Amino acid sequence: MAMAKVFFSNLKSVRCSSVVEARLLRFWEARNVKRGGELMWMDLLMVDVNSTMMQVTISAGRLPQFREMLHARTMFSVSGFDVSRCAQNFRLTDSSLMIRFNESTSFQELTEPVSPLPEEAFRFRNQSELIGLANTNTQLPGEILCVKSTVCDPQEEKNRVMVTLKLDRKI
Repeated sequence: MAMAKVFFSNLKSVRCSSVVEARLLRFWEARNVKRGGELMWMDLLMVDVNSTMMQVTISAGRLPQFREMLHARTMFSVSGFDVSRCAQNFRLTDSSLMIRFNESTSFQELTEPVSPLPEEAFRFRNQSELIGLANTNTQLPGEILCVKSTVCDPQEEKNRVMVTLKLDRKI
């Protein structure tokens, strides 16, 4: 029996047996600096056919099963995972939910997805939100170094800003 395909936007906070097709954009290790750099989990940022981004977490105990498969820009079919609420301080996407791999998770590389998957995704923020995120390390795996307006309009007007972002490249 074939499992139903869903999109990230359809997920609810429960165990999910449906299939999501998505592209792995980036991934990085989360380490506990207070315990000598002990590996806690691996965070993944994935995007589905609707350009919806979702944070995915693989615990340190489950990581050996999946680590060799992790390659940025690779497409995957994911099923049998838990969907849970994302801690506000560690939220990487606009979604309040995240995927957690469990003992039943299937993570298969796709060579030909049903629909084309985006190669990149972007998250838009207004200027005051970006300034509030500067140097907090809570929303990105990097550091916002500078936020500048590119025009001389009042701040409440819709205008463009330039953000200088320093990302660690460990892919």
